[in-house]
Amino acid sequence: MSLLQKIQANVNRLEAQAMGGVEAQQHLGRRAWLQVTYNSKDISEALAEYLINASYTDNLSGQVDDISLTLEDKAGLWQSDWMPTKGATLDVTLCTYNWQGLYDGESNVVLGQFEVDEIELTSAPDVVTIKAVAITIGDDSTLRSTLRSHTWENISVWKAANDIAWQNGMKLFWDCSDNPNIDKLEQSDESDLDVLKKICDDAGFALKVTTDTIIVFDEAKYEAAEPVIEIYHPGTEVVIDVTESDSDEPEPARILTSTGYSFKSKIRDVYRSCHVKYAKDKDKTVIEASFTDPNKPEGATLELRQQVESQAEAERLAKKKLREKNRDEVTGSYSFEGQPMLCAGEVVELIGFGLFAGKYLVTQVKHDIGNGFTTSIEIRRCLNGY
Repeated sequence: MSLLQKIQANVNRLEAQAMGGVEAQQHLGRRAWLQVTYNSKDISEALAEYLINASYTDNLSGQVDDISLTLEDKAGLWQSDWMPTKGATLDVTLCTYNWQGLYDGESNVVLGQFEVDEIELTSAPDVVTIKAVAITIGDDSTLRSTLRSHTWENISVWKAANDIAWQNGMKLFWDCSDNPNIDKLEQSDESDLDVLKKICDDAGFALKVTTDTIIVFDEAKYEAAEPVIEIYHPGTEVVIDVTESDSDEPEPARILTSTGYSFKSKIRDVYRSCHVKYAKDKDKTVIEASFTDPNKPEGATLELRQQVESQAEAERLAKKKLREKNRDEVTGSYSFEGQPMLCAGEVVELIGFGLFAGKYLVTQVKHDIGNGFTTSIEIRRCLNGY
């Protein structure tokens, strides 16, 4: 589920709360399930009868989202007559009822549209697993399939990304504070997607592609957001402040229990600062700049000899390259009871975890529905100041 989809899901949930109060009192059962259509045909009930586990993974960037459905198949239906066709389309919605509270009612979160990619049969007893990947680019899209040659000069990153989106009949969702300029960009017998990846990488931006939208975003901007969830070390005594806040921002949810967690802090390939130096043109005019992590009192310096055209570009490059090296210094994973609204790109705060406490960016969310509903997240500590 993308952040765009979450906005609509929140609206749907509020409508359900407004309409479902009386019904919630009559049916207090708390449950979660999937609504699935196969090539536009609803197969939710048939699927639920055989479902052992469903697992959906939402990635921030760099990897396509996916879903897997594990089915009991003693009767051999899913390995024969009911076997899905590879390439078939699954539309999947995560549904919950009274999950967050007694009067929550029904809440639906659209996970997306997926293409059946792999079907696996294991024993014993017979179990069929259907694996599908999110449809990010339609079959008729030229974004990946068509190779082009083109030259851009004196163009901004936004303009280049918007040109590529328009050329492929897609929309651009831009969520970056900066819009650096590109002096010259060469596309030589390359797909638009490959060029777009290169543009975003050079600018220090992240990229995600959905069926009809190119999403370019700044992870540093996302890391600066307020946490949507506070995760307390199991056993921590929590004092809940009931004082009304003047802020319009919703209070973060609190998680007090865990089904498992792990954290890691690395030393190798981590730097305090980055120094960029480049001798430009024939006269060897030297352009150089440095950026230092404001939170590191000591450490190594990353030295770069990379082409830059201006002082501003050198400063931006130093900051970007230091972020690339240090962003995975502290990482972790955490599992807890299902949180259907949580998605990659949001911030959580760990409390009571010693030196591992602090704000973390969620890089991956995995929802599992089977014997209950659980959520697992992959996280990395937010970089403060860059």
